Amino acid sequence: MQTLTLSSNGRNGQLLDSNMSARLRAFRFVSERFARRDRTGVVAEFILFALIVLTVTWPMLSLAHAMSSLAHAFNLSR
Repeated sequence: MQTLTLSSNGRNGQLLDSNMSARLRAFRFVSERFARRDRTGVVAEFILFALIVLTVTWPMLSLAHAMSSLAHAFNLSR
């Protein structure tokens, strides 16, 4: 009985199925690279992600505060 594995490397590094779709080959390639990747920089990745989120949300919060201040200045709010 033949078993299916996620590994796309067959003999001599060739793909097991030559008529496999490019999408499936790309998925397997990315999956293998992610599975074999060393996860030493988790903290650095989290800090970078938090910096990106802060950079994206800061202008929105600043604009909301400016609009609120403008509404209070013109007595448009209740």
